[in-house]
Amino acid sequence: MSVLITGGVSKISVKLAEKLLKNGRNVVLLHNNSSESIPDALLSNSSFSLINLSSVNEDGVKEVIETKKIQTVFDGSLTTSDVSLEPIQGAKKLILGITSVLDAIRKSKSPPSLVLISGEEVYGSSVNRVETQPLEPITFVGSAQMSVEAMVHSYAVSYRIPIVIGRLPRIIVSSKNELESELKNLKDLEYVNIMETSDAVRGLLSIEKLAQTQKPAEVFNIANSQEFRVANFSESRNSTLSISKILSETAWKPSDWSTLPSESQENSKEIKPVFLLFGGDSELKTQFFELVKLEGFVVKESSIYNFQEASDKSVIEEINTVKPSHLVYFGNETESFEGDCFTLRTNMATNLYFPWLLASLSEKKSLHFTHFGNTAISQETSSLSVKGYTGKMLEYFENTLRLGTKIDKNTLGLIKGRMTGGLLNNNI
Repeated sequence: MSVLITGGVSKISVKLAEKLLKNGRNVVLLHNNSSESIPDALLSNSSFSLINLSSVNEDGVKEVIETKKIQTVFDGSLTTSDVSLEPIQGAKKLILGITSVLDAIRKSKSPPSLVLISGEEVYGSSVNRVETQPLEPITFVGSAQMSVEAMVHSYAVSYRIPIVIGRLPRIIVSSKNELESELKNLKDLEYVNIMETSDAVRGLLSIEKLAQTQKPAEVFNIANSQEFRVANFSESRNSTLSISKILSETAWKPSDWSTLPSESQENSKEIKPVFLLFGGDSELKTQFFELVKLEGFVVKESSIYNFQEASDKSVIEEINTVKPSHLVYFGNETESFEGDCFTLRTNMATNLYFPWLLASLSEKKSLHFTHFGNTAISQETSSLSVKGYTGKMLEYFENTLRLGTKIDKNTLGLIKGRMTGGLLNNNI
């Protein structure tokens, strides 16, 4: 039985993958162009696949569901750092991401069930946190959770997709060191519900089978039965986050988190970016290629060279096959592109349309795009004019970084860090 985890890498999605593998299931984790770390043991497991694919890439998610014969999708987007983004940016990623996942499920030949991992912030300041309680979030995180849950519920009702929702506590940890770090940010709270990561994962797996079309997007709180005083852990009270429902409908029970290890013992590796390079051969491209290889990153050169003849479909298919995190385009700085109408057509295709296409696809698929080349506005020649307006056009793409015609020590850091805007001298 194969499982897909969408939304990106988080401590919950990683622990969930580990538990699923122990249960004998095949796991595919979409890491959403992340720079997070993955445990070595997970990466070396033959039943585990890590795919560089954003949840907003509906076609890509649908392809994974069908080719991997996915039976259950766990969406962990609300457990990732995306919930900490600025509201507009976060809303775009989270709502578009879950909608794309839901549409991919809906359009699949054999639609899998969905388990949405949500959180207690959706209740806001309510002290009666039962699943049927009206939601009153007071933070962006809570609002994001409520919005994503609402979208999921609408698909469950409209398209009869088997869906279940698990709401986890705010504090989920795997070690005492991790708990201490979390508590530093909780000065505003008197009591907190603390849950061990493996407990949360067991709870999510216990409700997986409860995803039914007869009860669309049913909600289950998964939490500790006690809340603990932040100032003094020896003091506790009954949890305001009710777990009566999950206790009555499953065999799951929370365990004692006080036996947490001091620190996590897992060895992890950082997820490395994947670069797909476009553009004709040039010294600049060669320098970049060698720089990326020296860092041990994955770099692939596009098989597309004739930008005038290349179809949009061929570009999209190559991106879907390679599954890069970064697209990089090297402008042609050697040809004059001056001449008749045929030369002008080549100029427009090479220096204007193709960069626009890559920037547009990067926006749609949540990739990062870097354009190398001279894009300063100039009226000296028609070629330079086209390049100048290319630069102006690229200003309106949020995922695009415009660099000049040199590579220095800052270059790779800017691209890997997904910097955007116009940095013609490669300096911040």
